[in-house]
Amino acid sequence: MRGDKVREIAGGLQRRAAVATQGRARYSSSTVDARGELGRKGEAVAEQFLRDLRYRIVARNFRCRAGEIDLVALDGPVLVFVEVRSRRGERAGTPLESVDARKQQQVARVARHFLSMRGLGEREARFDVVGVRFDQEPPVVEHVQSAFEVAGA
Repeated sequence: MRGDKVREIAGGLQRRAAVATQGRARYSSSTVDARGELGRKGEAVAEQFLRDLRYRIVARNFRCRAGEIDLVALDGPVLVFVEVRSRRGERAGTPLESVDARKQQQVARVARHFLSMRGLGEREARFDVVGVRFDQEPPVVEHVQSAFEVAGA
């Protein structure tokens, strides 16, 4: 009887476990799923916003060991690494306030990896942040060019 109960619990955990990603199991959660959905919607809104400004998108969700960059675009000759932040309101702060020093350093590390992988080490580059708020319809988009600088980036 006890073995059946253990198998039942283990089976339940396996059903809740999603696909393993980079060696780590991900678990299904309505909060996480909703946040992921909000992020994807924000990235889509930000991408269209940048396209309307005549940016050319060259990469979406670029990933490496150092992390991820939401969008990489060209603004004329300048390569732009774009961090997109989405919120339903300002209770947890504005989207732009959430890009703290630690996040800036992570984005810079991923950007260096992107430049190195593509042989673009001497390319002029900058870091933009796009905040998308979904507490109004249509969503409110705020774009900050050259939002931060990173020494050595």
